[in-house]
Amino acid sequence: MLQLRPVEVGDIPRLTRLLHAAYAELGAAGLNFTAVDQSYEVTARRINSGSTWVAEAGGRLAATVTLAIPPSSPLRALSLTAAAPRTAWLNQLAVHPDHRGAGWGRALFERCVREARARGAERLGLDTAEPAEHLRAMCNRWGFEGRESIHWEGKTYDSRVMSLDLAGASVGTTAEVNSA
Repeated sequence: MLQLRPVEVGDIPRLTRLLHAAYAELGAAGLNFTAVDQSYEVTARRINSGSTWVAEAGGRLAATVTLAIPPSSPLRALSLTAAAPRTAWLNQLAVHPDHRGAGWGRALFERCVREARARGAERLGLDTAEPAEHLRAMCNRWGFEGRESIHWEGKTYDSRVMSLDLAGASVGTTAEVNSA
């Protein structure tokens, strides 16, 4: 059974390795997402930018996400979508390759929707690489719509900003997931 819980400081080394594994194929495709090779220090900074959860199964970290309310200042400077009031932002959504297809990413997404609503957000946003069509398609299936393109300094790609109206978002409850 999958256990969702808040991240702990002691998780940083394992979480960093999870992120590296989850983003490796994107890095191999030439997309230099931060999570491809971020240091422990960057992982610590990024998880402290919001509420971070991990999915754990059998003592192993299998997936993670960070929810920032509001989105970071640098992001708000780049994106009109992120700068809108009452906006929450998904960061570092990652599922280890060994655990993909089991609904763990969806469970983390649903956790973030519930948290964002509880904290008064009206929209949930994210940004991902334009060339990562499979990621954009997944977000479309979850109800996100493309809004604008931005370019992060130092990245080899443009990012597609997507958002979801939380009032109309339909999220279920994943029966196999326990939330801490």
